[in-house]
Amino acid sequence: MKIIAEMCQNHNGKISTLQSMVVRAAKSGADICKIQSIKARDLINWKEFEDFRPYEKEYERLKSLELSIDDEKRFVAACKTHGVKPMTTIFNGRDARRFNKVGYEDLKISGYSVNKVLPYIKTFNFKRLYISTSSLSLKEINKFKKILDNKGIKDYTFLNCTCIYPTPLDKLNLQNIDFFRNELQIEKVGFSDHSNPYEDNLLSSKLAIYQGIEVLERHFTILKPEDTRDGKVSITPDMLSELKRFGELSKVQQYEELNEFNETQKFNHNYYRNRF
Repeated sequence: MKIIAEMCQNHNGKISTLQSMVVRAAKSGADICKIQSIKARDLINWKEFEDFRPYEKEYERLKSLELSIDDEKRFVAACKTHGVKPMTTIFNGRDARRFNKVGYEDLKISGYSVNKVLPYIKTFNFKRLYISTSSLSLKEINKFKKILDNKGIKDYTFLNCTCIYPTPLDKLNLQNIDFFRNELQIEKVGFSDHSNPYEDNLLSSKLAIYQGIEVLERHFTILKPEDTRDGKVSITPDMLSELKRFGELSKVQQYEELNEFNETQKFNHNYYRNRF
């Protein structure tokens, strides 16, 4: 089971912060470090969204978070130096040339941009493809799987994901993991977890690991949660180490940890076994 440390915009547009994140993630057990190659130029001005997130402010925010091509090359170099794979999320098919020039090994496509990237997928040089199911209907997941198969792309992973930040426990949809494997015949299934790690104590991620996911993706930060937009759903280096530790346990050991009796259970077991 691999762990993707999703650095998203938690670097706040600073390459020095991003490089430090790579170092900390690698030491904590990450297998892949990922950024997002999102560009302000791709933002569309829709009047219906102005009350939610005004275009001008959102454009400036995204612009301040952009990394130059040299910054992305430094990111890739840092990953290779510290023994983790570099990856990025691409949101526009026309960015294949830049992706190839930087030298990424793995590629991720978000659920809401699959239509914009998948038609150009053969122009990207990558070893493994990851696709988020966030915002995708069952019909669309089936459709995109067939497209990948028809294009002869074998090394791909679908990441179960919910487009709510943070994701409440009743919307984690962990049941989808077995559904994707057994019903849709997707060989490799992962989980992109956007739950609040400060509320559920990493339980959602551990439950997914216990189900045998191929890869776990979690937002990662070395800053305070309030210092970045994604801080509230981001895990710390210590949390990453804990997930790595749990992922390396045997299935029996994972079962025993997840099913450890709390004090109420201990009392009830003692009561019912000895009272009657």
